[in-house]
Amino acid sequence: MDILSDIFGRMNMWAWWAIAGLILIAEVLTGTSYLLWPAAAAFLTGFVAMEMFGISWPVQLGVFAVLTLPLLWIGDRWVRPALKLGADSGLNDRSSRMIGERVTVVADFASGRGRVRYGDTEWAAESEDGSDVASGQTCTVKAVKGVVLVVA
Repeated sequence: MDILSDIFGRMNMWAWWAIAGLILIAEVLTGTSYLLWPAAAAFLTGFVAMEMFGISWPVQLGVFAVLTLPLLWIGDRWVRPALKLGADSGLNDRSSRMIGERVTVVADFASGRGRVRYGDTEWAAESEDGSDVASGQTCTVKAVKGVVLVVA
């Protein structure tokens, strides 16, 4: 018990900032954003632990605990949802971003199937209503079925 008391008795600004750094490394490894808030609390506790204030280690631990709980609550309640992108954001999902985009028909549709150009790529396509579309016309992507664009 004397060892712990001795270790805690030596807690200063640099020790708290080192703890904050270690917690941040753990956050990077886990990627959960939950460890970000205790790291921030440890960083702020480092300011409280400056030598000029002469704050004892039990008070420092209390400050750390008191800062960690509200930061966790604020982070979970407001910051984490703001950082999360919704399922409909289209990030890393090219097919969902394509819906509503304009494409140019590059091969006449026969039996409701043909080819269109989206950006610099040609895609297999089918018309939404099964009609034939002439080459050169512009259509709108309505859906994506695997590698086939449904256009209208």
